[in-house]
Amino acid sequence: MELWAEVLNDENQYRRPLIDQVVQTALAETQDPEDISVTVKAFMAADLPNELIELLEKIVLENSVFSDHRNLQNLLILTAIKADKTKVMEYINRLDNYDAPDIANIAIGSQLYEEAFAIFKKFEVNSSAVQVLIENVSNLDRAYEFAERCNEPAVWSQLGKAQLQQNMVKEAIDSYIKADDPSAYLDVVETASKTESWEDLVRY
Repeated sequence: MELWAEVLNDENQYRRPLIDQVVQTALAETQDPEDISVTVKAFMAADLPNELIELLEKIVLENSVFSDHRNLQNLLILTAIKADKTKVMEYINRLDNYDAPDIANIAIGSQLYEEAFAIFKKFEVNSSAVQVLIENVSNLDRAYEFAERCNEPAVWSQLGKAQLQQNMVKEAIDSYIKADDPSAYLDVVETASKTESWEDLVRY
């Protein structure tokens, strides 16, 4: 690691050619997980996120023996979230073996709401997916379309709750009926009485 620290020092005039050499050939041919681990740690220690992305792309995206390695997939996506947000969606769609809920929540923390939604949708964590559309994207129309597509009671309930908070009584009651969820009855009655939506309440 000390040798790595020396050659990756930004004062080393040969640093870029060396990085290119490592990314293009040396690691592409290795079968030894220890080589990968040491190199990745060295790039992280030298604070070279963009070069780390190059390295991980070569290892993970180009069909090496480490393509399905969970930690490397996690690291590639997380490094992109920090250093190159434009690549995050591509990685989310191309990779399949990462810690989806954890990475989705980190994406939300970095305001990458569409990416978080894409992760939850891809891994069919539908109640979390609709929550992103409701709370982060703030788009009830899209949340409704998503609820129609996956047609899960928990998703309809979340949508109903959000619609009720917007005083959309008719739509909320429709959603709660589809969810077969009477648990919000008191909230529905209270909102319906405020908005005098008595006909809608009868259906519920």
